[in-house]
Amino acid sequence: ALVPLSSTAFIVAAHLLYFAGPLVLWLILRAVEPERLYSRLYLAIVLAMVYFISEMIAGLGLWLIWFAVLADPARSRATKTACTIVIAPLLIFTHPGVGMFSVALALAGAALLALRRPVPRHLVVAAGAMGALLMAAYFATQPALGPTNPTITPHLLVNRYAYVDPLRALATFVLFPMVLAFWLLLIAPGLDSARSRWRFSTGAVLIVAAIGIWFAAAGTGLLTWLYARHTAPHILALALALALCGAATWLRAARRPLIGCAAIAAVAAVSYNVDLFLFGRFVDRQLQAGIVDTATLATPWPPPIAERSGARTYFKWAAAPDYVRDVVVPENDWYQVTLAFYSYFRSDRQRVLYHALDRRKDWFPYECAAVDRIVPRDDRDRAFVSFLARHYCVR
Repeated sequence: ALVPLSSTAFIVAAHLLYFAGPLVLWLILRAVEPERLYSRLYLAIVLAMVYFISEMIAGLGLWLIWFAVLADPARSRATKTACTIVIAPLLIFTHPGVGMFSVALALAGAALLALRRPVPRHLVVAAGAMGALLMAAYFATQPALGPTNPTITPHLLVNRYAYVDPLRALATFVLFPMVLAFWLLLIAPGLDSARSRWRFSTGAVLIVAAIGIWFAAAGTGLLTWLYARHTAPHILALALALALCGAATWLRAARRPLIGCAAIAAVAAVSYNVDLFLFGRFVDRQLQAGIVDTATLATPWPPPIAERSGARTYFKWAAAPDYVRDVVVPENDWYQVTLAFYSYFRSDRQRVLYHALDRRKDWFPYECAAVDRIVPRDDRDRAFVSFLARHYCVR
């Protein structure tokens, strides 16, 4: 409302802001870290999650900034105390996975200490203390900060154990092998710094990277980035704990594995953006004047994915006779509520193509009271707000 923008300018600005958050956190981390260990691990973990951004990315960035300050022997106790006082309350309002990450790092560090590896004991204790604080705060604030939109509650209940269910983690690696290859490369240099008897040779790193690149090209989709979040904090905790055994050794050993991670992320980004381009062209062909329910189209809208087949995982281009209709659209249409917004801005606020939501099982993105408070700036916005009030809000 303060700066009227065209739809194109709005989308460009939104994407810049979308990626600005992780970038700013990375720049701060680069400025405060004693070694480039922390910023490199953060950048790698962000690359695996950034296309489905969440508060997890902000939380891990803030946590690593705090930890890097604590790890710097040149900083005074007063600076470290002030950093803790500022960042700890912010972490409470990010994501419970950040607390789990802190606890996992403390446990991994304690295990390495038991194996007589040179992990800084004070950092292990600090991670454990922060983990205990965050988990206690999450449980304490949960009753007061519960969802006010009742349609989201069933979805939260279904996915509430996604970050702690080992079977779900294994299923993620089967469905998205790119994620497993990425995580193995992220852990690989830590095996050198921890002086493990099991280490990745140069050939093994290249093989894992090649496998990851293949699956990045042949199996990447929207859900890849979403499911990577569930195992990311645990893998980062293990990678960081191993790296703390010898930062200098880790930095030397990390060059090839991190290049492999970057290559996997780059190929995955290209593969995903090609699919987004194809999805956009498909939506353009379906757009009609006004606000249109996909159920009323002359050509039936592709149904959502029932289950991920082996073909989708290992060679998505050959998974169906019509790749765009049967693979790309169901994958990128997985969050059905987003199609209305996507089509609205893609058509410069002139057309809306939407899925009717089932009030018994679907998530409605707004409370109607919030929609009622919107002040449209023109007739196009007024029509869309009216659509939201009729179809996409809950009272």
